[in-house]
Parts: sequence; structure tokens; C-alpha cells
Amino acid sequence: MSKKRHIWMNSQYSEIRSQFIYDDNIDVIVTLPDRTRWWGTFFTFDNIESLRQKNKETGECLSGTYLSAANMIICEDLSRETIEKVVDDLLDKGILDKFMARIGDITKEREKYYEEGFFEKDFFDD
Repeated sequence: MSKKRHIWMNSQYSEIRSQFIYDDNIDVIVTLPDRTRWWGTFFTFDNIESLRQKNKETGECLSGTYLSAANMIICEDLSRETIEKVVDDLLDKGILDKFMARIGDITKEREKYYEEGFFEKDFFDD
């Protein structure tokens, strides 16, 4: 079942980056038909440990004692399929706003970047 949402992934996880699919993090923006846009950063479980080890060596975050990131979502891998499943689960449960930050709404000028009929109604023709 296809959900009506648009998911943008930083760098769209090209083949070059796909080698890091299990040990990396990526910014994701979700646009909904009500024109709202939501941002979060997806991390893999392995990436959390890699960052902790790096921080132990560099001294950052009290030498790996903690790790924090705004709007952090931790998942198995960074495949588009996994990210879509996670976003759909958050939407189905009505909790997207608990995990991702609202970063504004789509303007009339930016509509052209979305498929025709994506938005619920034309807010600009009132």
C-alpha cells in the first residue's frame, strides 16, 4: 500500500554511499499533503557505536560518555525501504511530530517539485 507522503533523503543514498547503509546517519525531510515539512536524522545502531568509539578517541562528548542529536531516529539500516517503513509507522501511529521537527510549509513556488495532485487542496486560491 502506497502512502501519500514525499520523503527526501540527503544525497538520496547513491551507490557510493550505499556501502555505509548499516553504519551511517542521514537527514530526511518528509512532506505531507497538508503542506507541512518535517525533518529528522536517521542513525543506524552500528553508527551509534562507531560514533561512540570515535568520540572516545577524540575526547568529544566526554570521551564517548554520551551522544545526542536533535530529532534522532535509530534504525537497522538506511535503505529507502527501511526509512519509508519507519516514516509510515510514525504516520500510522500519529506520532511523527514526536520524532521529527516541523520545518515549515511548502509555498506555492515550491509546489512544482512535487507530483501533480499531491497536496490536499490549494491553500493559495482562497
